Amino acid sequence: MKNNSNFIRQRAYLAVLHLLNSILAGGKYPDILIGELFKSENFSSGEKAAIVEFVYGILRHLGRIDYIIEHASRARIGGLHLNIINILRICAYQAVFTHTSPAGIINNAVALSAHENKLSEFVKRTVEGVIKNKGAVVFPDKDKNAVEYISVYHSHPAWIVEKWLKEFNEPGAVEALCTANNHEPPLIIRANPLKTNRTLLQSSLEKEGYSSSPTVFSPFGLVVDKKEGIFKTDAFANGAFEVQDEGSQLITLLTGAKPGECVVDACAGNGGKSLFLSGLMKNQGTVIAFDQMPGKLGNLRRRAQRAGALNIKTEPVDKAQQYTGKADCVFIDAPCSGMGVFRRNPDSKWRLAGKDIRELSAKQKEIIREYSGLVKPGGRLVYATCTISREENEEVVRGFLEERKDFCLIPASEMNPGIFSKFTTEDGFFRSMPHVHNTDGFFGAVMRLK
Repeated sequence: MKNNSNFIRQRAYLAVLHLLNSILAGGKYPDILIGELFKSENFSSGEKAAIVEFVYGILRHLGRIDYIIEHASRARIGGLHLNIINILRICAYQAVFTHTSPAGIINNAVALSAHENKLSEFVKRTVEGVIKNKGAVVFPDKDKNAVEYISVYHSHPAWIVEKWLKEFNEPGAVEALCTANNHEPPLIIRANPLKTNRTLLQSSLEKEGYSSSPTVFSPFGLVVDKKEGIFKTDAFANGAFEVQDEGSQLITLLTGAKPGECVVDACAGNGGKSLFLSGLMKNQGTVIAFDQMPGKLGNLRRRAQRAGALNIKTEPVDKAQQYTGKADCVFIDAPCSGMGVFRRNPDSKWRLAGKDIRELSAKQKEIIREYSGLVKPGGRLVYATCTISREENEEVVRGFLEERKDFCLIPASEMNPGIFSKFTTEDGFFRSMPHVHNTDGFFGAVMRLK
């Protein structure tokens, strides 16, 4: 439970309400909206922390909060206007997950619903019911209905829980995964090998007031103890590090990229992995970065300048065929459903639908077919996603290997036994999991062109 001891003005709770309305009705992204809010309005550091905590906390625990509202009061939230539902959620979150006094919560309910004329009394009564009965709410029986229990208590859509139960066949593992998804992830940074190493970075950040500890698996990562102001440090300005989860660092290391190679980053996005590839290659050889969105490649070029990554060449996707049969390694970090990063993007679990996975799987098969042609004989094809979904992972790779008998799977552990033996599945794939490794959930497969 968090202790909201700092003085938080009412306008901060109003900001939370507006943010939730925009995220849950308009499908807007929380990090972008919060960034825009903090640029345009003046909040104290305590208020900023509270706004972030409430928005992400409510999105993480939405299912449980809604269940508590309905089972601790007479409210049926299905037919209510979203603004009213979100006022109730803010107050229920305060009641269940913070140390706010009952009087403070009721005052907040009254203030937030002041303009709701006919419904302000209903909001107050409902919040009083939640405060009084929150401890007596009976959740679904875990043994009789694992899907309903995990879905409600650990706040994941039932269809996702059902899918994972089928794929893992281990209710305990699925519950542990959903629990881990609701924890705030640590801030992980990656030392830029072109400018520093982890030990030097740790000591320079320490001098700037940022203590950290080495990541467990990646030899380049640091877990930083505080987030605020990290991008204002000299270390960041000098390009000594990038923010990158440990799972993402490992999946980049899985490529085995070496100095002098030609490495294609097929879905480079804003370029976090391209920058790391450049560092692993010591600026020798070439990283060719493709992406459908020119704006993202523009971001990558700016970041590359700061990082001193001189061997990255950005290309529009229609130029890909020029590199047919030329790449030592083609790295496909495919667009996916993002089920492995729910702890970072809790809004996405409420946005995702089953049909999205089917559409993404078809797109992934297309991408792997298209870019596999760039691999030269003896070269590597590395397919990766940040999702936990068989259709987007194992099935895509197996389907490809059925089609292309000239490629063979290399067990992930062979790429670096010291690191990857802990992540290699029985089938030879790479898999990192939030509840097992405290990293984002990544999948990877390494294939070689014979």
